[in-house]
Amino acid sequence: MPPHGENLGFLAKFLAAQLTADRIKFWRRVFFGALILVAALSLVIANHHPHFGYDQYPLFWSVFGALVGLAMVLLVKKIIQPMIKRSEDYYGDL
Repeated sequence: MPPHGENLGFLAKFLAAQLTADRIKFWRRVFFGALILVAALSLVIANHHPHFGYDQYPLFWSVFGALVGLAMVLLVKKIIQPMIKRSEDYYGDL
């Protein structure tokens, strides 16, 4: 059996190469830049006919998506993770 990491595919090697402080900072800037670009485009591009009261406002769906995403992360971290977390030796010696 080959040593750990020797038989990695292209995607795994690419992702492993991105785990440096400079690359993480770069990708964070890319993703936040894309988020700002989409938010700016939602101000310029005409929106659909609003079906609810609040979706007539610019950036509503961007803010709504960000808040719901944050709420899901907090829900998983604070409530669900403690329920499914097991001790390190839960499965015994394998």
